[in-house]
Amino acid sequence: MSFAEIKERVAELAPDERLELAALLAHLYRHDDPHYQADLDKRLAGQKFGPSDLERVHHELAAKGR
Repeated sequence: MSFAEIKERVAELAPDERLELAALLAHLYRHDDPHYQADLDKRLAGQKFGPSDLERVHHELAAKGR
């Protein structure tokens, strides 16, 4: 699939799907940035949930359509 085709398909998505896609792209963009990861670690320090827990909950909610 070409980039042009992807752009056309994205334009056809519902607003909530585009928002979810934007969040995914932002996450993928920053995922391997050590400064971003350090900031996340700092923000999550002392929290009951770690990043893997939050990702698991996110996937469970997404599977339920939330």
